[in-house]
Amino acid sequence: MFINLNPARQFILTALILALTAAFCFAQDATVTLTGTVTDEKTGKPLPFANVFINNSTIGTNADGNGNYRLTNLSIGNLEMGVSFLGYETIRQTLRFEQPGVKKIMFKMKEGMALQGVTVYARKNKRREKNLKIITRELLGTNQFAKLCRIVNPEVLKIYEEDNGHLTAQSTKPVIIENNALGYRIFQDLDDFDFFEGKVYYGGSTRFELLVPKDDAQKKLWRANQKVAYTGSMKHLLASMVADSLIEQGFKVYQVIPDSLRRFGVRQGYGNNLLSNHLHTRIEAVRGMRLIRPGELETERLLVSGTPLEVFYTNKKSRSPYADMPHPFTQITFPNGYIVITPQGWVSMPMGFEIAGDLGKDRFSSLLPADWKRDD
Repeated sequence: MFINLNPARQFILTALILALTAAFCFAQDATVTLTGTVTDEKTGKPLPFANVFINNSTIGTNADGNGNYRLTNLSIGNLEMGVSFLGYETIRQTLRFEQPGVKKIMFKMKEGMALQGVTVYARKNKRREKNLKIITRELLGTNQFAKLCRIVNPEVLKIYEEDNGHLTAQSTKPVIIENNALGYRIFQDLDDFDFFEGKVYYGGSTRFELLVPKDDAQKKLWRANQKVAYTGSMKHLLASMVADSLIEQGFKVYQVIPDSLRRFGVRQGYGNNLLSNHLHTRIEAVRGMRLIRPGELETERLLVSGTPLEVFYTNKKSRSPYADMPHPFTQITFPNGYIVITPQGWVSMPMGFEIAGDLGKDRFSSLLPADWKRDD
């Protein structure tokens, strides 16, 4: 069919087509490609086959024999980079890209320094073995998947006990964790580990690699277990907030009312601490749309709350502080009033937020990489 347009209408139609085509091309190309070289900071010599990766994800590559690397199809926004090489201090660096395109980033690495103040035990030392069991338990967790996880190279852990009762550890090179429940090999640069009075803190760079399944049945089992690990997780909670589907996904979230806005005191119960007595006096039920704000980029969202959130996952039974809400309980606090996340629930700028309770018990046996995606 041929339609004869006058020149003015034809110009408008042509401009519209070009605009739509440009928008489509931008959407197709709205990614970042990182290139560069990994070198020794002092000598400037390249470090061949260094690992360059996005922290907490499966996204990564090895530099070539000349230290050159290339990472493609990265989202715009914040990227926490990790760079590791045997005998050198692991680099952790947050980069922010607001425009797509090719970006050149050079990484200069320092040679590793010997750990100070560390008591090194013989491999069969009973005291070390006892402490290693504690560290293993705290890193891997105690859930249904923990028995299928193991630390491959415990000898890289330097363990010592402080006079104040803290059990601490660091690794001389990445701790390798094989998770045969979820299908990942995890490389953890353990910069800090501190266990004291039942509470644990650890930090460092984390790189995921996919394990190769022995057959299709194992591949399906790993995928099924990953979905179990996702269900009720922090990632699940945040993605549900962005989608404004908390109730549908099994979450109930309450926001603490600021002291200055409270008009009534908490109603007294009869021997039980009831959530219903706190409702409208100390806390208010809140939807995801009340907490989520647009970010500077399309790939970002702000989770904003000036007061703590109390979160319940109602699809499971568990003890909680409230007799009338017998479900897993978590309290989340935002010292800076907000964090930056992606629509998929990846925390791109934590801003020091604190998690206490059920979601604070996540360990490597149930940890999914940040780039894991659920089925649509």
